[in-house]
Amino acid sequence: MKIIVIDDDTETLDVLDTFLTSLGHQVVTTTNSVDGLKIIAKEIFDLVLLDIKLPERDGIEVLKEIKQMDRNLPVVMITGYKEAEKVIEAFRNGAMDCLLKPFNFDYIKNNVLPQIVERKK
Repeated sequence: MKIIVIDDDTETLDVLDTFLTSLGHQVVTTTNSVDGLKIIAKEIFDLVLLDIKLPERDGIEVLKEIKQMDRNLPVVMITGYKEAEKVIEAFRNGAMDCLLKPFNFDYIKNNVLPQIVERKK
């Protein structure tokens, strides 16, 4: 799969890039939501991993823009805090799932990624 990760934390980007690449996926990363939206507009992705809390733009706003571009593109939100209100808002705006930091890599491998494969069938 081709996956884009949008998160302002470079450590998070590195960890997810290494993990997803080790599973055989092609990964594009960016720390900037504006750049992320431009990349999504130009390339085809199977999955977006998107931080809820971004400095230049709220992740929920970015989620809404992604869904305007392609309502069928799966988006999984990333959050370092357990703010239930933001997570609920993300689901209401089309997020497929939400990953809490620190990551549960077994959950990503065994639950999130297989859902994407199923959707593509």
